Amino acid sequence: MRRFASLFVILIAAPLMAFGPADRTASTHWALVIGITDYIEFDDVEGGDLPGAEHDARGVRDVLVMGKGFPEENVKMLLNQDATRAAIESGITDWLVTNARPGDNVVIFFAGHGSQMWDESGDEPDGLDETLAPADVSPTSTEFDISDDTFNEWLSMLPAGNVLVILDNCNSGTGTRSVTPFSRGRLLGRDVNGIEKPATVSRRALPGQDDESGFDADGARVLELAAAEPFQQAVDAFFPAEDGAEPFHGGAFTTYLVRELWRAPADASYEDAFDRAYEALKRNRFQQDPQLSEDVGMKDLPLFFVEGADGDAIDGAIPIMSVSGSSAELAGGMALGLTRGSLLETEAGARLVVEAVGQRTTSVSIASGSVSEGDRARLTAFRYSTAPLLVNLGSADSEAIAALRSALGDDTGVRLIEDENTFSHLIIRRQGQETRIVGSDGFIRHDGLPIGAEAGQALAEALQREAAAKRLADMDNPGQRFGVDLEISGGMTDLGLGETLTFTVRSERAGYVTLVDLGTDGTVAMLIPNGDQPSLRIEAGRSLTYPSSDSGVELMALEPAGRGMVRVFVTAEPLGIRIGDGETYAYGGAEFAQVVTEAVKQVVGSQDGAVRIDSWATASIVYDIHN
Repeated sequence: MRRFASLFVILIAAPLMAFGPADRTASTHWALVIGITDYIEFDDVEGGDLPGAEHDARGVRDVLVMGKGFPEENVKMLLNQDATRAAIESGITDWLVTNARPGDNVVIFFAGHGSQMWDESGDEPDGLDETLAPADVSPTSTEFDISDDTFNEWLSMLPAGNVLVILDNCNSGTGTRSVTPFSRGRLLGRDVNGIEKPATVSRRALPGQDDESGFDADGARVLELAAAEPFQQAVDAFFPAEDGAEPFHGGAFTTYLVRELWRAPADASYEDAFDRAYEALKRNRFQQDPQLSEDVGMKDLPLFFVEGADGDAIDGAIPIMSVSGSSAELAGGMALGLTRGSLLETEAGARLVVEAVGQRTTSVSIASGSVSEGDRARLTAFRYSTAPLLVNLGSADSEAIAALRSALGDDTGVRLIEDENTFSHLIIRRQGQETRIVGSDGFIRHDGLPIGAEAGQALAEALQREAAAKRLADMDNPGQRFGVDLEISGGMTDLGLGETLTFTVRSERAGYVTLVDLGTDGTVAMLIPNGDQPSLRIEAGRSLTYPSSDSGVELMALEPAGRGMVRVFVTAEPLGIRIGDGETYAYGGAEFAQVVTEAVKQVVGSQDGAVRIDSWATASIVYDIHN
């Protein structure tokens, strides 16, 4: 087990207020931020320690303090071996209860393992309570677990009714992941069935029935954001080094949530930020389904809103932490998702160029103008990655590998890697008499593929489909200035074969619509514009539906079953992609995804090799077609 020197553990030991809560006249923000990478009683192996949890906690702290105006002294950190059950209980029932008051905003963040324990209260259908695993959790008992019932009791003591709980852990769902070097599930490596069951336990679920009760915070007073559904695994993932950024481990959900919190405008709601993080998670092919409390009105409030709050929320701008000559350091680091060569501008017009992205800060050169510590900069142009899809050959048999290389030919969108410990987006593995493609998160993307020489073409087609998905996923706008929403048939994402569907687009700004579908068979089709509607403009604040009821066109979910993605772009000018004579739609394979993304870059313009982001916006939906 790796232990951390006290130098790297942030503890707020000094008094946290110069005056008591009764003396305050303005509401304010409070946060208890917990991240457990190092578990005291568990070795650093699968099911034990988590490399990304401490990183998550520090990222949350940074965006709250530097991005959302939380007073630094009002954020308490509990990291690693300091995050014991007693310390977490004290943080909520003593520190928060003593300092917070009605009207304040309270945030509790937990990144670490979850588990289960036998339920003695009779309120769980499966006879199991969901638990949070503090740093001193035991491998052989549940003495130090924090059950959902206990956690809710602690929350009920808070005087504030404006409470946000973010949980990046999981409590079940071990059966569908394959072990990879690049991710771990956030489920404690302990079998509750090996722990003595109290006589008071009554299992009300049928044998084999999944527990879907979840870790449900006090819904009447608390808004909960959870990293996964109760029966799923939340993933601690590896994010590779690309475009001048350092590699890091982090919770998949927290990584995208923190990124969206940095980018969110001041009037964005909790649900807005959650939806953007959910969309990014799915677009990047993670399997877990984050959850947002549905019956809590607080989800519609602006992020971290309190009337007359201390601090100064930042509207999508990034603080400059230090300046030295012609270079400066920005807050946020890897959480921002910036790339080397991206451009920013300050409110005074100084232009900055990203040179390197570190763990918690971003290094920039000052290309023009002057800047000072405390200034804020806004992203104006983004340099998109040209990295191919990385595919590890894993345990595929030699004949399958040779056939795959032949089938791919000179395809530059897919790069094959032989060393299984080198990061890859996908891993090919032989399992008995079939070949599988596994994501870096450990979940199976494709199975039932042939083995030997017959595997080549099937593998190539699946990988080219994944490469197309990556191209479309990467074409996000990290600083878009207006909102665009995309919806399938009233909000559906699970479609049955033969089911008819429509797409509805809404935009806050007028522009031309391009709607692209990556089908389950790998075909990339541009649905809008098309042969009947060579350009389709949407007006500001309006919506359009395709196909319309009077168009004479019907779209249907067709074979094969599987996962697809649809993406919409709203641009100031049409993309100008040619549709073949007599064709209704322009379409193709993975190469057509590149045609679309290059057309977007061309029409929106560039500056010093980086794509401008101010005149366009995008949204996407991942859908599943079932037999």
